[in-house]
Amino acid sequence: MTKSNIICIASHKGGVGKTTTAVTFGSILSRNGERTLLVDLDSQRNLTSTFLGTGAKPKENIYNAFCNKSELPIINVRDRLDIVPSSIDMGALDTAIASRLQRESILKTLLEPFTGSYDWIILDCPSQMGLATVNAFTASMSIIVPISCDAYAAEGLIQLIDLANIVSSGLNPLLDIDAIFITRFHMRRKLDRLVEHDLRERFGDLVMPTKIRENATVVQAPVLSKDIYTYDPKSNGAIDYISLLKDVKGRLERIKHHE
Repeated sequence: MTKSNIICIASHKGGVGKTTTAVTFGSILSRNGERTLLVDLDSQRNLTSTFLGTGAKPKENIYNAFCNKSELPIINVRDRLDIVPSSIDMGALDTAIASRLQRESILKTLLEPFTGSYDWIILDCPSQMGLATVNAFTASMSIIVPISCDAYAAEGLIQLIDLANIVSSGLNPLLDIDAIFITRFHMRRKLDRLVEHDLRERFGDLVMPTKIRENATVVQAPVLSKDIYTYDPKSNGAIDYISLLKDVKGRLERIKHHE
């Protein structure tokens, strides 16, 4: 049985499009016939709200699975697309599992029964570099990093890179940062162009060719509990994410081929 591609979407800061990326990738992959599971690890629950509505608070969620050692609560939201919902309690996860043995590998253990059931498992990380993110890094093969164009964009990656290196040196030797991509990009802004140049100078081909342009669809779709592709498949946001997903899949295939 083929193992899932397990990737996590992670960033050192909020508001850069982590959840938008996870949701849109899931929508595109599932519509293309690939079985996809999205796991919401963020206490803000934005991924959960997108698919279940803003008022939905499923009793069984990822926090309960972490703390009670229960099976992952998987909810089917459309054909070939499932999610694991989150809870506001995820904000207290570090305290709740602090004394657990192998607390960094709980998510990996929870996912193991399902790694042959999906083509893709995508983990939506919180911005905090706590135990939820450490668990995601331990369970994943690849880290995909969205980054917006601000003055300290490259410097802010250092904390994430340091954590990834710690995890890969012990808990998960297969882990690597395999893609960085720019979000909320506007070609007319000088700062955006400077940040893009700096990122490509520092990180080379880790920075994906496709940039996610700033456009209203990216903001409007989540308000209506929809992903960008469903909301407006002809929008710049949808077009950019389709192109970005091709970039990421191509890079992961090349990496796998050379292993």
